[in-house]
Amino acid sequence: MVAVKQFMKAVDRLFIFISLVFMVISCSDGTEIATQEIARNTGADELIHDLTMLSTIGDKTEWQMQSRYVERFTDERRWVAYEVFMETMNEADKNFYRSDSVYVNDIEDTFTGMGNVEIISPSGILETDLIIWNRRTDQIHAPNDVYLKRNQHEMWGADLYTNSNLDYVDMKRVRGHGTVDNEELRGRDVGNR
Repeated sequence: MVAVKQFMKAVDRLFIFISLVFMVISCSDGTEIATQEIARNTGADELIHDLTMLSTIGDKTEWQMQSRYVERFTDERRWVAYEVFMETMNEADKNFYRSDSVYVNDIEDTFTGMGNVEIISPSGILETDLIIWNRRTDQIHAPNDVYLKRNQHEMWGADLYTNSNLDYVDMKRVRGHGTVDNEELRGRDVGNR
């Protein structure tokens, strides 16, 4: 009698499992759902396809990021995203960001954009191949060659420092064209660097 009860419990569990699997399959209706799988070739814990991520503060969305795929390394608290597009949700100061890839270190709170990096803000447009963004201090460093457009001014240089809104710019080997009024230069070192 005990063996029959154990057998019936096992059959019930199997029936429940098969029913759940059938429900999941039948509910999918062919819609593509973002998948998570073990990324055996990269050493990542997860590979997430077609990711859209929202950052919120309370019930307000701060920014949105979309990526073709992401490799997550959960123990190391880092991740790498590919074909990245981000936008801030603040309508007054809307910023856009895109790059071929992004390396995020959650421990150091840094964001490293690599390959065809572009930041578009109300203050201007920045294009380069590499940025390191310290999210705690909101300082961006672009160590390589950069192109910057602000209003009608175009500048090229290297070793740029700015913030995510491009409110200020400090860079070396500057060349460009445009006009600057005396107020913008007042109190600044404008000699050769």
